[in-house]
Amino acid sequence: MEKINFAVTVSRNSVNLEEEGRRWAEQLGVSFLPRSKNISLEAMLQAEGLDALIVNSAKGPVLQSTDNCFAYHPSMAVLRIMNLQRGEEDHFVGALGLRKNLRVLDCTLGHGSDAAVASYVVGAEGKVVGLEASKILHFVTAYGLQNYAAKDKELTKALRRIAAYNITAEEYLAACAPDSFDVVYFDPMFRFPVKGSVAMSALRSFAYEKPLAKKCVELALRAAPKIVIKERCENILHSYGCTEFAGGKYSKVKFGIIRR
Repeated sequence: MEKINFAVTVSRNSVNLEEEGRRWAEQLGVSFLPRSKNISLEAMLQAEGLDALIVNSAKGPVLQSTDNCFAYHPSMAVLRIMNLQRGEEDHFVGALGLRKNLRVLDCTLGHGSDAAVASYVVGAEGKVVGLEASKILHFVTAYGLQNYAAKDKELTKALRRIAAYNITAEEYLAACAPDSFDVVYFDPMFRFPVKGSVAMSALRSFAYEKPLAKKCVELALRAAPKIVIKERCENILHSYGCTEFAGGKYSKVKFGIIRR
């Protein structure tokens, strides 16, 4: 994926949000574009030659491109945590072997849904670190993790405990001390996109799509004794060296497991 050319602006009739928007722009090292009441976001993108805008709205930052819009929400984590509270299984939790106090590194944070479930399960004594290589996506997700208030107070606490960093997995793992984590998780963008998935289509527009490198997997095995990779194609999981597989019997998504 090429570097995304973006700027920061505000939603219509939101002059009171300009000061914060300017701080965001300075923090991100991009331009702040004052918003005219008469200009649409699409027109601003075209006029400025931008790929995307971070729009400061009353509900927080929203990513806007010509074709897609993305705002933070814990997504399926809400339902998955409800299911866990009812004693139901979660294939992600089972594949990673999550339990209280574990240290988890999510190398592909995205919108943070898996990290939220992991944080809920490992609890306050555990540790969840999320890495997101996309600068623009990391900004919105990190903001959401620290500001989104879920109806379930335990979910809100789980979100706050996630440490999110804007860095590639390979860079982070290269500097990571041996055995810093109990499990490392990769959920790279599927090489063959899921057709009809509106949420993932919006996310893909802003995501870092570089394929997972075998070197990165090798570094992960130094950082933790167990690696879990999520994919739709089992042959791809075999190519990374996965020897165990988990997931639903009828699910197209599989979790490949590598142990040191």
